[in-house]
Amino acid sequence: MASICVSTESVAGRRGLDATPSEFAETMAYGSREYRSPAEFLAAHEAAWISDLQAVLRELLDPKRSVLSVGSGECEHEVPLVLAGYDIIASDVVDSAGEARRLFPGLRFEIFDALHPRKLGPFDDVLVAGLDFYFDDDAFSRVVGNLRSQLRASGRLIFTLRYRNNAATWAIDTLGIPATCLALGVAGRIGLTRKRYVMKQHGYRRSIAEIIRVVSRHGFTVGRVRHAGFGQELTRVHLQRLAPPVFAALRAADRRLRVFNNAVVFEFLA
Repeated sequence: MASICVSTESVAGRRGLDATPSEFAETMAYGSREYRSPAEFLAAHEAAWISDLQAVLRELLDPKRSVLSVGSGECEHEVPLVLAGYDIIASDVVDSAGEARRLFPGLRFEIFDALHPRKLGPFDDVLVAGLDFYFDDDAFSRVVGNLRSQLRASGRLIFTLRYRNNAATWAIDTLGIPATCLALGVAGRIGLTRKRYVMKQHGYRRSIAEIIRVVSRHGFTVGRVRHAGFGQELTRVHLQRLAPPVFAALRAADRRLRVFNNAVVFEFLA
């Protein structure tokens, strides 16, 4: 399991994996943020890992191919693609894109449940920028099969593994996150912060091999594989705040190491 240190204000003290889409939306603060302008929306979503991922998505996607994006959240990944002329429809199981639709009238959005889908396609491509971590193995396999049914015969699944399981992330979850939450708890008790924090499970971790094995069962073969979000796992232990030079050095090194990145993007061919 991937874990996070999160304020009890945002999760009502829940420590386990969110059981419903509404609980996950609450954890992620979907619908609670307002943006005064399109520029403010874009500025709020210009984190380095998002820029990394955008570069990869623009490489793998084709503006001439129709795309259904699943699990879009606030549409921070889809809006730049729409502005760049990509033929893309965003979607999520909850209406999480109100602000994005208001600010960017060209954005198309659908309510879509990947476990109990309605037919929207066929599309040339289905994009997943982060979804599998919410499902156990059986449900994840069903999701992949459901997404396959939205594709044309020559379609592709552009799939992003966001919570990668490897030795580095194991150490972060089992050692780093508990230590960070303990430190934040002490800070709260002595008055250094007003918020109270708990360690919360945020999703299932899977390895690259596990993703390929599950997706391949549904008739896909692996095409290109790209990495993004270098060093981002280290932000889960607040390294970018506690030791900015160390974080910067490790982020740069991770472009070669590829162990602390939070996005591995697969091109799966149907």
